[in-house]
Amino acid sequence: MTDRGFLFEIPEQASGEQRAIAEIAGLVDALRVSVERLAEAHVALGERVDAIDDDTRWAPARHCWRDLDRDAARELWAWLIAWTQWLVDRYGLAQDLGACWPAHPALVEELTALAVSWHHAYSRKADPDAPVRWHEALHRARHRWQGWDTTRCRHGQHTPRSTDTVWSPPWPRDAERAVTDDVNARQRAAPAPRAGGTT
Repeated sequence: MTDRGFLFEIPEQASGEQRAIAEIAGLVDALRVSVERLAEAHVALGERVDAIDDDTRWAPARHCWRDLDRDAARELWAWLIAWTQWLVDRYGLAQDLGACWPAHPALVEELTALAVSWHHAYSRKADPDAPVRWHEALHRARHRWQGWDTTRCRHGQHTPRSTDTVWSPPWPRDAERAVTDDVNARQRAAPAPRAGGTT
């Protein structure tokens, strides 16, 4: 921002009209400086709000499965399984989404995207209609689940669909087995460098 005032000097022999124009120019220049200061304050306030409403409080900072190491994957799995259990219970989706979903990569990706989107839709940064858009995305996702579940898994095992309305045992063990297999197949995180540049 340039914090300068109006620099034009009014000659002594200036007419009343010239003096009025010079006065208006000075006021416009003062207004410009005030607007620039307000814009800087707005940016600074936005950065402070972003820091307060930091989304990493509700989800791992990284949710791209392809790029996760073992520790990050383990953290994201725990978060996603808890959220998906809530989703299924809240919306009665046990018949739409098989309990063995952790063994289906496409479903894992879809549910991760829905979870991240849901958290944003209900955050203070979201537009007022974000929750409605999230529900529309959930409606479309429910139809895609059927296509991605090529083995027609339901209720935790690879069997034909039954009329049960809840996930039956042994779904937690099956989910844990799928998570363990996924985590073990990933690379370990690189050790953090020590102070002084040595590892």
